[in-house]
Amino acid sequence: MSSDETVGRRGRGRRGSRIARESVSPADYRRFLRQAGVGALVPGLGLISAGRKRLGWAVLGLFLVLAGVAAYYTVTGGVSGLLDAGTDPDTLNLIAGVLVGVAAAWLLTALVSLYLLQPRGLRTPQRLLGALVVLAVASLVVSPLSLGSQYAYTQRGFIGNVFADDDTRSLTRPDSSDEDPWAGQRRVNVLILGSDSGPGRDETRTDTVMVASINTETGDTALFSLPRNLLNLPMPPDTPLAEAYPEGFRGPEEDAYYWLSAVYRFVPHEFPEFFEGIPDPGAEAAKLIVGEALGLDISYYVMVNLRGFQYLVDAFGGIDIDVPYRIPIGTKEQWGRCTEPSGWIEPGENQHLDGYRALWFARARCGPGPVSDDYERMRRQRCVIGAITEQADPMTVLRRYQQLANAAENTMSTDITQDRLSDFAQLALKVQESGGLRSLPFTDDIIEYHDPDYDVIREYVQQSLDPPAETPPPADDAGGEPTGDGGGPAADDPPADDPTGDPADEEPPADAPTGDEEPPADEGEGDEAPTPGATETPSDADGAVNVDDVC
Repeated sequence: MSSDETVGRRGRGRRGSRIARESVSPADYRRFLRQAGVGALVPGLGLISAGRKRLGWAVLGLFLVLAGVAAYYTVTGGVSGLLDAGTDPDTLNLIAGVLVGVAAAWLLTALVSLYLLQPRGLRTPQRLLGALVVLAVASLVVSPLSLGSQYAYTQRGFIGNVFADDDTRSLTRPDSSDEDPWAGQRRVNVLILGSDSGPGRDETRTDTVMVASINTETGDTALFSLPRNLLNLPMPPDTPLAEAYPEGFRGPEEDAYYWLSAVYRFVPHEFPEFFEGIPDPGAEAAKLIVGEALGLDISYYVMVNLRGFQYLVDAFGGIDIDVPYRIPIGTKEQWGRCTEPSGWIEPGENQHLDGYRALWFARARCGPGPVSDDYERMRRQRCVIGAITEQADPMTVLRRYQQLANAAENTMSTDITQDRLSDFAQLALKVQESGGLRSLPFTDDIIEYHDPDYDVIREYVQQSLDPPAETPPPADDAGGEPTGDGGGPAADDPPADDPTGDPADEEPPADAPTGDEEPPADEGEGDEAPTPGATETPSDADGAVNVDDVC
């Protein structure tokens, strides 16, 4: 062997032994991964382990101070403080920015600690594994912070796009203050409208009209439903509406122009000066007129596009509801008959309905048996509202918040102002905790839609809001049955015919519909067994009852 070859072998041997001496031992590598992981989980500890103690303690102290401040405000503010923060756009902006900044600083600190902790002699795969460990551990903190920031930005956009500006004009909103958000009212009354606006519709119609009267102290809620074809609506006194219609909203012919569902469209068109400057004059007119009909001061409204309602239910993950009888899907009236259904919602307790099926449960009006009864449809609609109210628990809302906010933003409109949003959020918690959701639909058990007695309606409303104290029934010495009289006034008028016409799908008829047409017995049924009728429910003439007793 030549001397040159001997020298070459000795050189390679020395380099190999130096590389061997500089490689990281398994124990050192495990210690490095452990220190880097802890540094990613607790900001500052990685810097301290790397010898940057002054900087590490400063970073750790800063994060501890921020965490302490957040914990202090969360604990001292409680649920009320969280609701205030979650309903104020400026606070939401601040929260979103702080969360983004903390997440970025946390990740940067973890990566700097990783770099400073790396021992000499790490091979590329070892460096890569260390980086993956740090990113995985840091994501346990950074991901929730980023998600919280996204929620805050979503909430801010939702508030700005759905709720009214504080300076918008209204004829009905009370002059409230932070000390007394309800302006001295024991109950706040909110009009709930279900509109059918959407593709193929020239104008908005409000086929669903309800009023939620909420006790501001207890959350006890009474829900009143009015038929869409209610006639002769009284006009609020001392207004141009009352001067034009002193005998109520009526004309030479009782056609659909004067139905309750047409108030939204036609009344502002007749009185543009009276509603000038109001963002939604149709809803304002409905608040005034429905309030006069019920004898209530209605301060706010919420309108839901029923064609987008299914997306809201889907965002909840569906609803569970008792289905009392078979309900057709996709039917409508053509030439006096119902079209063939595309499917059926089968009867049964605790049925899980997605948004599409929940929409047809609430809106189906053409089919066999009770489906064609408008009053029965009103009952189904209040059952849907009751199901959503009961099942919208905080965990479900939080888990599905992104979908719910997007669906609501495209579905809802309201004149509840942004500065009152926190008060309504706290009131909503009282409503859910009280479990006192009672409802009363004004059906033919109480009124005739074509000639209603509004004094009777107002008496029912007042007795529903202030029910008499329950007393034990008298002893039945004669062995007779109790009368079963409810708290409501007697309904002396005979039941009205069931209305079936619908201005939502056709031009307003010249005359009010008689509802005499019977749906075809075999329409959409084929060889199926006859559709069962509605389950027994308390008579509406007995007054408002708990939704659970009806649904």
